[in-house]
Amino acid sequence: MCMCCGKLLEEDYGITFGYVQKSLRLSSDEIARLRNQDTKNLLRNKKLYLILDLDHTLLNSTPLTHITPEEEHITGRQDAYEGSLFVLEHMHTMTKLRPFVRTFLKKASEIFEMYIYTMGDRSYAHEMAKILDPNREYFDSRVISRDDGTQRNQKGLDVVLGQENCVLILDDTKKAWTKHKDNLILIDRYHFFASSCQQFGLS
Repeated sequence: MCMCCGKLLEEDYGITFGYVQKSLRLSSDEIARLRNQDTKNLLRNKKLYLILDLDHTLLNSTPLTHITPEEEHITGRQDAYEGSLFVLEHMHTMTKLRPFVRTFLKKASEIFEMYIYTMGDRSYAHEMAKILDPNREYFDSRVISRDDGTQRNQKGLDVVLGQENCVLILDDTKKAWTKHKDNLILIDRYHFFASSCQQFGLS
């Protein structure tokens, strides 16, 4: 339903921005207006947009069932990793932050408005955002998951409320951004768990 006039809209009307507000759909005209407005405000503050991938970029996660016998000793030694290793029992997952990621986020926030954009599902994306940004200083509601994308197995800037020429993307996977290669900085994959290495054919 249109928020302005109450008219019922077609199901394929506009683009859904569910990460901003549940079931929120915006028309192309409204998207353009918001992008122009938001970009002007950002440039006034001498900032740009930074889109950050999660897995193998900011952190490395593995199911608890994939922990090898050689790795089992780390599950009880989270304190040895100075707040960078997390066991999420309710998600049956263990997550290790990339070294210096908190320093990076703090510095990057001074010159960028940051988004998380992951091919993981919404619940996983929000759990990782809580770990990376427990005080909601960096991302606020700007956490995009595969549930918010408009193309299967692809990431796109159509669900980002920023002008494309003001967006920088940091990701370890080039093929996820086929339409936005000029915006992409490819980062070396971060591996901490053995299962992560095996996934990419590494010993």
